[in-house]
Formats: sequence, structure tokens, C-alpha cells
Amino acid sequence: MKNIKGICLLAFLPLLVSQNANAQFFGVAGGRNLPFDLGRGAPESSEFRHGGYFSLDFGLRAFRFTNMGVHFSSAGTDLELERGDPLASSAEAHVSAKTVTFETRVRSPFVSSLRFFGLGGAGVTRFGLDVEKEAGSPFEGSAPGGVTSFVFTYGGGVERHIRQLLHLRLEVRDYVSPVSSHLYRPGGLWHRVTVMAGINIGL
Repeated sequence: MKNIKGICLLAFLPLLVSQNANAQFFGVAGGRNLPFDLGRGAPESSEFRHGGYFSLDFGLRAFRFTNMGVHFSSAGTDLELERGDPLASSAEAHVSAKTVTFETRVRSPFVSSLRFFGLGGAGVTRFGLDVEKEAGSPFEGSAPGGVTSFVFTYGGGVERHIRQLLHLRLEVRDYVSPVSSHLYRPGGLWHRVTVMAGINIGL
């Protein structure tokens, strides 16, 4: 984790000293993951509760209203897992997610200091599982220490210009990734909707 943050900071440092900062941007944001249930009411269910969220963004201008960039996020959520088997197997765990995606952002022009944007991208997420309580046999064999998964993300939001190269940002995005069968069978897709606020420097 420390290595990842160090690499990100080294990548963002040129932006802060570049004479071409108006062709680049750096963003920092924090927020919350919204709860999401899988299979609620079925014999097997997984309830992902809300959790904290932090992100870093770095990008370059590709066209007048289009940017290309890299997005890193770290998030956590609590999980309640119920198998619905004869042993009434269940577990409570904390799930962490470290995500890196490559994204495209399309922005509108500023109108009354406000502009809107949409985004889409893809990458990978590394999920970590820290089991706090379990009963019966909620996992096949032992609990998985971690799972790496493909992820697709999309969303949008609004920015407010504060002063030269400084903007406030409000953003909502969804991370969509396959659910490991360790967490829910028969699997499927997991939507992790996140609401965040932060600042952008540059562009």
C-alpha cells in the first residue's frame, strides 16, 4: 500500500511544477460506498454495507473537452454472508478494494463557474478479505486471503471553478466487477456505487 501511494505521488509531482499545468489535472477525493445486497431473500445472500473511500486521479488533455487519465481508489466495506445450508453457515468480514483504472472523461464548457462531466474506464481491483466472525462452513476450504478481478467503471458529476487551476468536484460512479463464488454463489456482477467530493488541480 505504501509503495502504491509513493508511486502515485511521484507520478503527480510533475503536475505541480509543470509550466503546462493547464494541459494536465490532478484530483483528490473522499466519500462513501453505498450498501448493496446480493440475493436478498434467497437461501444464499451477501450484504455489503457502506464504507469509506479515497481516490487519486491524474490525467492529460486529449481533445478540447476530453481527458485521458489514471484513477486509483482505496475503499472498504463490511460484509454479512449467509449460505442458507443445513449448517446455517454465515460470516462477517471486512472487504477492502484497491482499484486502478484507465479512464476517459468528457466535459462540458463552464457555464456560471460550473461544468458537467461523464467518465468511463476499465482496469483491475484487488479485493482483500478479513474474516471477523464465522459459523458453520461459509467458505469452500479456508477463507480467501485476496481476489483480483477485472473492473469496469462509469459515472459523472459536476465541477465548480474556485480560482485559477482549482476546482471543487462532486462525483458519483459505479464500479462493476464479477463477484467471487467465495462471497456469493452462483456469482454474478457486483455494483459498488460511490459518492465522493474532492478537488481538482489543473485543466
